[in-house]
Amino acid sequence: MNLTITNLDLSRLADALKVTLAKHDGGKKGYWHPPSRTITTRRGLSIAEYKSTLAHEIAHAFHGDTPTGDIYSARQEARADKWAAHLLINPREAVKIIVAYQHPKSAAYELEVTEHLLTVWLKNNPLLKEAP
Repeated sequence: MNLTITNLDLSRLADALKVTLAKHDGGKKGYWHPPSRTITTRRGLSIAEYKSTLAHEIAHAFHGDTPTGDIYSARQEARADKWAAHLLINPREAVKIIVAYQHPKSAAYELEVTEHLLTVWLKNNPLLKEAP
């Protein structure tokens, strides 16, 4: 049973939240623009970067985050990372892959998420904290 979240799943989630998806060249990997309810992602991202970035920005939309000045607060960013990691990473699949690969970068590649998002997931996963 494949429980991987696909790009189409993320697009449908954005639609359900009434968020428009767009692309941009250069600059930040992604950005949530609350007034227009638009998420824009940079062209040329890897699959892992795109999925991780889009899920992170969808988290901002889901929570109704608004920038403070030109950036989001550290608290909003941490919550968006945690939400995206929880959405994209299936615990059973992740544990199997982490055990098999023994290296975060390789495991993240196989899970189609960034190493950063995998690290966030590892720090926040209670199942792993209880493991021997």
